[in-house]
Amino acid sequence: MHRFGLLLARLSLILAAHTSPASDLPTVTLGTNAVSAYSTDRKPRQSQGVVSQVDCIFSHLPYQLELHYQPWRRVQQEVSNGRLAGFFTAMPDPQFERYAQLSDPLILQKWHWFTRADFPLAEDPRTMRTGAILGSHQQLWLDMNNVEHYLAVQDLPQLIKLLFAGRIDAVLADREHFDRAANELGVEPVRYRSRFFQYVPLGVYFGQHFLEEHSDFLALFNRYIHACVPQSFALSSEEQTVIKQLLQSYIDDWSSHSMLLERLAIRELEPAKTAEEIQRLDTLWREAYQRKYTHRLNAMLDDGLSGLMLLWKSEHPVLTELIAIDRQGLNLAAVPYTSDYWQGDEAKYQQAYFLSPGSWFFDEVVYDHSTRRFQTQVSVPIDSADGRRLGVLTLGVDIEKALKAGAGNEP
Repeated sequence: MHRFGLLLARLSLILAAHTSPASDLPTVTLGTNAVSAYSTDRKPRQSQGVVSQVDCIFSHLPYQLELHYQPWRRVQQEVSNGRLAGFFTAMPDPQFERYAQLSDPLILQKWHWFTRADFPLAEDPRTMRTGAILGSHQQLWLDMNNVEHYLAVQDLPQLIKLLFAGRIDAVLADREHFDRAANELGVEPVRYRSRFFQYVPLGVYFGQHFLEEHSDFLALFNRYIHACVPQSFALSSEEQTVIKQLLQSYIDDWSSHSMLLERLAIRELEPAKTAEEIQRLDTLWREAYQRKYTHRLNAMLDDGLSGLMLLWKSEHPVLTELIAIDRQGLNLAAVPYTSDYWQGDEAKYQQAYFLSPGSWFFDEVVYDHSTRRFQTQVSVPIDSADGRRLGVLTLGVDIEKALKAGAGNEP
């Protein structure tokens, strides 16, 4: 996602809707800073591929796009008083939500605390000497969390130089931005270390005044973000390793549990269902799910196994769901209820079912806008004692909780 996401923290969006004399479509004016504050390369953003992504979104909307350079704080004020429609890029901030709504993420930043390799990172890095880029989201976060004493500089390379000069002891930054800037400065990775802090979704805050006049705009905008950013958020191999270390013992125990194996084996003995039967069952499930007919959903699941999985879920706070899937891709047990009954057309089943024993499949990272939580599904194949493939066990994982819990395992 990041290669589509160099719409950086000091980028701002002005959305001023007015009728263009050359077209019946209203014009949306975007204000943006000219250069990046995260690299030694100070080229205009147009050369970094940012405009093409934003332009793609608006090519699907009944609006025209116009670009202007504007200061960050000015656009916030203009949105709050209703003269402009929104600003961009923005992290979730309760202050903004008094007068605006945040879109789905355009960018997912992975914030880490960085220190020199020979310098210990405090349990609470806010107590350390730190710095921030002027006008950045990290500076906003420091201010929101009452960190009063920090150095504010123009760009990330300056912060890294201050870090290795001993002027500051910690830097809060996006992992990709820091690694790239350090590389440009010739700083090898062995000279610094990091600890995961949090994911930060960056999107557009649309003002309430604008949304009241254009009630369908936000839904349309969110829809075409996904159309124009085809590569979903994915976990790095390092992050996958952290999650494996955190959950490996649980997965090993659960995937070999006698009740799970027994109930999957019973399903295996049942006659295979036709495509029409699977479609009928899936339709029944979806209708019951939409109407919250829990008694119908329970009737289609194994009560005993679902109860056991509810206990498993309670054993680890990073888990958001568990699903036992039979060899045809149908639910055997699910906590909580899934939105569909047949998982056979989804990656969690299609990829995991054919893995070698002991292998894991990590699905894409999904952002839940209502809870502002990042989740992924981890799936492993389930085999009988004699090696027959019985189905798949899927775990929903709260990524931030998992990476924070496993931070001690991160190099």
